[in-house]
Amino acid sequence: MMMKQKFFVMFAATMLLLCMVACTPKSDNPANTSQQELEQSVVGVWCEEFDYKDVTEDGKAFNRALIVVEAKADHTGYVALAVFDDEFNEPLKVYGGPKDAPFTWQVTAEGDINLKDARTDTPQTSAPHRRSGENHTGFVDVGQIKMSCAQGGIAFSNASHNGSLAKAQGTTNDLIGDWMAKSTLPPACITDSIPVEIFPDYMNYVFTYPSVDPFGNPCTLSGTITVDKSLIQNNEPFHGILLYNHFTIYATSQAPSRGAIEFPTGAALTHFIVVAPDYYGFGVTEKEPQAYCISRANGRAALDAYLAAKRLIEDLEVKKGDDFIVAGYSEGGQTTMGVLREISERHSEIKVKRAFAGDGPYDINSMYDAITKGTTEMPSTVCNVLYAFNHFFQLGYDIHDYLKDPVATNFNDWFLSKQYKRKALDEELIVTKETAKICTDDVLNINSQLSRRFKEAFSADALTSGWKPRSDLDVMLFHDTKDDVVPVENFYAMRDFLKDNGIKTEELVDHYSGTAKEDLNVTNHEASAAVFFLKIIAWIRANY
Repeated sequence: MMMKQKFFVMFAATMLLLCMVACTPKSDNPANTSQQELEQSVVGVWCEEFDYKDVTEDGKAFNRALIVVEAKADHTGYVALAVFDDEFNEPLKVYGGPKDAPFTWQVTAEGDINLKDARTDTPQTSAPHRRSGENHTGFVDVGQIKMSCAQGGIAFSNASHNGSLAKAQGTTNDLIGDWMAKSTLPPACITDSIPVEIFPDYMNYVFTYPSVDPFGNPCTLSGTITVDKSLIQNNEPFHGILLYNHFTIYATSQAPSRGAIEFPTGAALTHFIVVAPDYYGFGVTEKEPQAYCISRANGRAALDAYLAAKRLIEDLEVKKGDDFIVAGYSEGGQTTMGVLREISERHSEIKVKRAFAGDGPYDINSMYDAITKGTTEMPSTVCNVLYAFNHFFQLGYDIHDYLKDPVATNFNDWFLSKQYKRKALDEELIVTKETAKICTDDVLNINSQLSRRFKEAFSADALTSGWKPRSDLDVMLFHDTKDDVVPVENFYAMRDFLKDNGIKTEELVDHYSGTAKEDLNVTNHEASAAVFFLKIIAWIRANY
């Protein structure tokens, strides 16, 4: 369907007569505002939103649009146009932006703003009058912008509309930053399909999507979408989408996009489409250190995977309900709560039917305190947590400051190569479970400066404080009381936090692993995972 003419007329809004905030010509300002003060007032993100009806973009309906102009302190900037639908507060498409519509700006001594196209170094000229029939990228041409210093905000006008851009603050400013960062990357797409050999009716579609890395820089991540082909062939509907957040993995072969089937296939048996993110450090970013147990980074990576997969699933033309479920165990349990934090803070439009979080390290401080007691059932997790927080929180320590040899010297080969699984790391390479043989004295001394800095980083990333859960959340919180890797204190801290915020919570806390630790030669932490997954499947089957 063709875009309606009024849409094109409005977006001559990027014909823009733009005025930068808090700037008045010197002749009108008795305080004789300095050039530096004028420049400082220009810096910021400016935007205005418009509502629309019955408009489509690339065959998909949208109902609102956002004009964005950012002027940066280094005298660069961009103009952008983002279009949205009702479903997500995430653009269907961004025109222009940092990559495609950059400009440079300069305030003169007289208070005027000189603007140039950053790609051609061409000064802007008067804006052409554009109407329907032009490509949308034409509406974010730098040559259409006219800037001058005047009192007020950023004003614009065209043949049919007058308005002003307001300075973006707080969450809005952060969201626009995310959208613009992602706009510099390729859009989400399905790159491969992997048949599930042991379940021939299932297919894993590998996809990549734009997101941000743990430092906040734009990056491409990957994951899988698991579907039951028999439902599609029989024209039967799926219940909805289940976002499954995987537990601790170390080898590249264990990542969802590398063919690991595990719970995604099991969950597909419940007639949900399953989206499984790799997280940063696996899949297309497997050459980078994994963001191990960094809840903020993994929560964002997982939610971005869902947002992108939801669009891609529409192109698969499957029948499905609207229900959205989130689940994960261990690191995946932590990530599940990280997803709920992201939704609570940034995506009020996303409704979660239920979240299932099992044996998650919601506050790494409890694990840190546990390792000072002498032994650990999974020494690999201790090593990996310390490395990840030192690296991604940029604490600046040398690996020998917190890990002893032979782990420190061999960390690249044992961990960063990602060729070993957990059992091989713990039983064949690290061997010992005595923390005094793995960690330095500064780690084991909780009063050392090194320990204090690590604990500050753990606290900054903790999920048991610092955010306000959305009131409509429904969480099943599960934990094995005998968990020998993630202390049950994590369960009680998260339970109390959710209760204090009035969140509906089903509490499952007991000695679920039983004798499986000895029978299967695994940890209690691993043994109780099977019980957790069965609880999820039982709930789904009871409610659908």
